[in-house]
Amino acid sequence: MTSFIHTADWQLGKPFSRIADPDRQANLRRQRLESLDRIGDIARQQQASFVVVAGDVFDSHRPPDRLVSLALERIGRLGLPVYIIPGNHDYGGPGSLWESEHFQRENRELAPNLTVLLAAEPVDRDDAILLPCPLLRRQQLTDPTEWIRQFDFTGCDDRPRIVLAHGSTVNFQGEADEEDEPTQPNFIALDRLTEQLDAIDYIALGDWHGFVQAGEKAWYAGSHETDRFPRPGQLPGQVACVRVSRGQLPQVEPVPTGAIRWFEHAETFVAADGPQRLDETLRQLTDKLGVGNAVAKLRLDGHLGLEDHQALTTILDTWAARLAHLRIEQQVAVQPTAAELDALTRRAEDPLIAGVAEMLVAEMQAGGDTGEVAAIALAMLHQEVSQPEARS
Repeated sequence: MTSFIHTADWQLGKPFSRIADPDRQANLRRQRLESLDRIGDIARQQQASFVVVAGDVFDSHRPPDRLVSLALERIGRLGLPVYIIPGNHDYGGPGSLWESEHFQRENRELAPNLTVLLAAEPVDRDDAILLPCPLLRRQQLTDPTEWIRQFDFTGCDDRPRIVLAHGSTVNFQGEADEEDEPTQPNFIALDRLTEQLDAIDYIALGDWHGFVQAGEKAWYAGSHETDRFPRPGQLPGQVACVRVSRGQLPQVEPVPTGAIRWFEHAETFVAADGPQRLDETLRQLTDKLGVGNAVAKLRLDGHLGLEDHQALTTILDTWAARLAHLRIEQQVAVQPTAAELDALTRRAEDPLIAGVAEMLVAEMQAGGDTGEVAAIALAMLHQEVSQPEARS
């Protein structure tokens, strides 16, 4: 039985352009590099013989030389053979990264354990036969696994045969996020590989960013570090630990490697403890992650009084500082309590504020867009009154 690690879609250098803060972008990029060390730890724990990366080691066709050097240093530290195929982000071909003088020098000096598979032809190991399907252009119109369908396995020995490919399948169309182009055409016809399926023992796929099974012997390993909000059926931030023997179904187990958590949460406010409940939920969801190691999307609605609305603002400001990125979809209405309205409109010691508050209350009660604006203005007025030092 042969044991190896299947991973893909590292996309080192991913810009995370939807995040405005350059320092936070840099932290997410740094974590993608640091997570490579965990792949090495897992490989040793699992007694894996080698690692295969099914495309998209880098996020771009020509990454900066500095990033190439950092990546190859990490790959060299894995301490076992690593086999890579180009994907749609870091495709091969003339003028590609893989042919550059810098990459080839750093490959020799920093990561002699790395082999980039640029040809559609078998690669022999003592314990396996690798069948690489590299992408030599960003968008390939023909099935990159087509050569395998026509390959003659006659005379091959009893070593397991492992396909490496990057692209879409029938059930898993090319995955594009907010920073990608739309669906890529690099389509892998798994159903047409069935003629050779008895001769193939495992299909290591890349392009889908979550660990998921795509066929009887086919898996997407997903990205080693989570880089988007969860989608149904995905298990992000994993590598696949594979054990395979010739002529038997593979044993495939996901093992987590990611340090960054991306999550979504919805909250409807109807009670006074709403903001505090949200704060506690966020604490639980980010427990032990550390500052800057989570990305959150919040969908908030319902209504809150003036004081609770102010508390919500403070809580959201706090979490915006703690998280790598906080995206908020908010439709929380301001609904002052009777006591809060009295405190603003019956201020004998401050008739100007009382007069402004009465005007805003009337506009709020009239409803419509003007009413919504008036409610927000009341919340701001309440904050100024309750925190007089802010005006000094």
